[in-house]
Amino acid sequence: MEGFGNVDFVIADVAEDGEVNQFLSVELQAIDITGSAFESYQALRAGVDLDKRPTYGFNWDNVYKRYITQLIRKGYFHHHWKSKIVAVIPEQVYQYIKGRADFIRSTDVTSPQVNIIFMTYCLEQDPTRAGEYRPRLVTVEGTSHSSLQNAILYKEAPQKEAFTAQIKRSLVRAVNLAELIAKGDASPIPDEN
Repeated sequence: MEGFGNVDFVIADVAEDGEVNQFLSVELQAIDITGSAFESYQALRAGVDLDKRPTYGFNWDNVYKRYITQLIRKGYFHHHWKSKIVAVIPEQVYQYIKGRADFIRSTDVTSPQVNIIFMTYCLEQDPTRAGEYRPRLVTVEGTSHSSLQNAILYKEAPQKEAFTAQIKRSLVRAVNLAELIAKGDASPIPDEN
């Protein structure tokens, strides 16, 4: 929808005449990775060893920046519509988000002040299917778009001295690189071979 974007799912109460009475949106989020696990996957399927260790990892910051911004924005719209948005995420991701932003949470997700509901899950072994996993509900908590926004925006600022010290360290690296380039000891563009 223009001006809003997409949601993964919508649960709607639709009357017999086709009118939408109530609805809520559902956003699913896992966690993406940095690098690629594809070579490892191919090697595993082929039954061969890799020449070198692959490099990949969880991209925690990307999920935090992108997903939380999306929830705040869409939560704001749902607030005006007097509806809710449900964020379905792994428990580990939710704990990471809470560690970065200590927003107000409520277990009363029916409260009119709650317009974002977090439903978290973990994966556990499926006792009926060996080697497979199934999701298990862990947490159901709500918040508001404004509480989430305020927790992110109004954190205690780092000391100005720490920031200026970082600027100085960056300048030293830049000056050293510029001197190396001027002497012909370094190329400004790394060789990709």
